[in-house]
Amino acid sequence: MKKEIISQYKASLKMLKDVVNKCPDNLWDNNEHENSYWRIVYHALFYTSLYLSKSINTFTAWKNHKENYNCLGSFTYDKKPIIIDSNYSKEEMIEYLDAVFSNCESLVNNTLLNEESGFPWLPMTKGELHFYNIRHTQHHVGQLTERLHKVGIKGINWETVG
Repeated sequence: MKKEIISQYKASLKMLKDVVNKCPDNLWDNNEHENSYWRIVYHALFYTSLYLSKSINTFTAWKNHKENYNCLGSFTYDKKPIIIDSNYSKEEMIEYLDAVFSNCESLVNNTLLNEESGFPWLPMTKGELHFYNIRHTQHHVGQLTERLHKVGIKGINWETVG
């Protein structure tokens, strides 16, 4: 089962990479929506990486992580205002995505699928957490695909396996 989970992580990350690469510069940091394109990309990558880790206590954020940039909306989960003072570039997000992609196989292989998730707010097994995590990534790929469609960009690649 781990082989299949890894394959689907990689497929969803390839799809995320495709929508990052196809995003025009004027859409990347457009503030027409509450969450700009790049913020959704970062959010998806941050949580993919987080939930691939053993637990909240063992998670190491990306080297360029900025506090609360992983949160969507205007406020953190504990109702503090989110202050965004710079954007991540496409190149930075591709670098982060490539790192998550490269690490996902070993991270999945080094977990027991029947152990607890490691995240108290997600009371499920690691196996179920992997499915949850892939669904979360794909949710945001769909959101970003819709934004591309609105500006006339079609032909988003569907990846069957990683």
